[in-house]
Amino acid sequence: MTSRPRWSERLKVSARNKLINAVQDAVAEPLAESDRRHRELIKRLDEQGAVLADLRASVDTLEFRMRHDMPFASDLEAVASSADFAETTLDNLPTFTHPHETLRFALDQVSIDGMALEFGVATGTTLTIIAEKWKEESNVGVVVGFDTFDGLPEPWRTGYPVGEFAVAEKPDVPGAFLVEGLFQQTLATFLSKNRGPVAFLHLDADLYSSTDFVLRRLESRLKPGTIIVFDEFFNFPGWEQHEYRAWVEFVKRAGVKFDYLAYTSNSEQVVVRITG
Repeated sequence: MTSRPRWSERLKVSARNKLINAVQDAVAEPLAESDRRHRELIKRLDEQGAVLADLRASVDTLEFRMRHDMPFASDLEAVASSADFAETTLDNLPTFTHPHETLRFALDQVSIDGMALEFGVATGTTLTIIAEKWKEESNVGVVVGFDTFDGLPEPWRTGYPVGEFAVAEKPDVPGAFLVEGLFQQTLATFLSKNRGPVAFLHLDADLYSSTDFVLRRLESRLKPGTIIVFDEFFNFPGWEQHEYRAWVEFVKRAGVKFDYLAYTSNSEQVVVRITG
């Protein structure tokens, strides 16, 4: 019998090895891809588990607050009563979702010459907006901010004690003058030196007593066309006893006529225009 040449055996071995390697490569690639996808799936499941755990914790917290948290219950009642007021009194008015948008809208409604006064300056953010708009529109009249800069002179609502909103130093507001001190001690002197109407009034005084005082002192300066922005008019517990109350009493006492113009739907601001 004639034996096969040795090169034939080597060829068969080589072919078999190549076939094995090809099969292994063909199988290894999908296995590697499958393993990668498996790891990715595990990662996503872990992430979803963390999200679900956070969601469960949030639901538990909300459930607890709804059952036991008195400030939360007060907030809900304040929102409901404010919504009732908006539906019956502010229906079909423009609404905004940021206080600064409401403020800028109010500034656009100014139609008479006069002073722009802010009561409650704090860090100067809103007074800066007012001063910039006043300069842009070339309005006649000074821009003035009144504040003690020592914070609230008396407690306001829960969580807002005496001294809340105090600032370390007075803000620098280009285009505006600052009058430091209690309104009751500074406003009369200011008015004696500055004649003319108030074209724009931003009441950020928070307290009933402060708001009532300012409205009483400015009664003769509020003319048809004067725009007033109340910064804490409603939508917080006890809102009926502060700026809102001072305004309602002022209207009844002074007999002024007015229109509501706009409000912040998720905060506390309301815009008013004096009409007569």
